[in-house]
Amino acid sequence: MEFVLGLLLFLLVAVGIIGWLWIVVLAFSEDEPLWGIGCLIISPLCIVYGFQNFQEAKIPTLMVCVGFATNIGIRLLAGLVGA
Repeated sequence: MEFVLGLLLFLLVAVGIIGWLWIVVLAFSEDEPLWGIGCLIISPLCIVYGFQNFQEAKIPTLMVCVGFATNIGIRLLAGLVGA
């Protein structure tokens, strides 16, 4: 059970990181270097940028949100299983 949770956590963290990088690339490509730098330095800013530009950043924003939410859920589940 722990192996499966660990593998799932790894995959979902990877999905979140890919979504984060995708949003950073979008922020720099939109001729908004300050948003790009802000997303690199302060990662929660990516979610703000993603929701402000939801038409262009729909998929990566959802990837970041799903990765974040499931990361918390799996950590809580692992804490309950380990207890």
